[in-house]
Amino acid sequence: MALQNELKRIYGMLGNINLHRTDRMTMAHGLEARVPFLDTEFTELVMSVNPAKKIVDAEAVKSNSRGREKTMLRELYEAPNSEGYSIPEPVLWRAKAMQCEGVGEDWVSILQEKVSSLVSDEEMEGAAEKFSLHTPQTKEEYYYRRIFEENFPGMEHVVTPWEGGGRAMGAAWKSDLYTREGLKNVDLLSHSLQEGKVSKETALSATSEVRKPSARSSSKSLFSRLGFSGNKKSNTSTFASFASSAGKN
Repeated sequence: MALQNELKRIYGMLGNINLHRTDRMTMAHGLEARVPFLDTEFTELVMSVNPAKKIVDAEAVKSNSRGREKTMLRELYEAPNSEGYSIPEPVLWRAKAMQCEGVGEDWVSILQEKVSSLVSDEEMEGAAEKFSLHTPQTKEEYYYRRIFEENFPGMEHVVTPWEGGGRAMGAAWKSDLYTREGLKNVDLLSHSLQEGKVSKETALSATSEVRKPSARSSSKSLFSRLGFSGNKKSNTSTFASFASSAGKN
């Protein structure tokens, strides 16, 4: 029940955080984003799945194996599709990165190093005195707060930080993997097919059975793997069958 409530909380806040900045960042560059996983029927389906099936196994996270985050989604792509295309196992079961980590494995550590050079230890020691309301807990938080104060002095009372801190809406419980600065061990985001992680021979062996489809055939095989076709009536039937098999919990 706690997990289900957390999923509802996060979903309800998307318009204030994730979708808000997605809209700003894309439109600033003349782009318009699409978020297919937020299709209302799809959302209703996944929220009807028993939350017990969504509980993450901490040991599976460490070993990049079944039981880790998004296991049900990964399993949809586990076997080759009708056209023989498959996703290499190291890629399919790699760590799930938060939005901020997903732009680059060492991006967060680079950011922390940068802000550490812009905020002194003395400033952090005096953070509670300078910012008595919503006191920054890290140098990164202090840096953002300083920018805010420069542009909106005396307005700190209108901003409410996320409980637990972090960049992705905080969390209802503590995590052993994440701190306020981000993912503790960024090596979890690596996989064996990356350059420098394994020998060239091993990488070639792991990818030898993976063909490279064109963009058009890739799109086709993706939807056929999920059971969808170009026929709307057929898709409706497939969705209804999927929803029925998932069960209402």
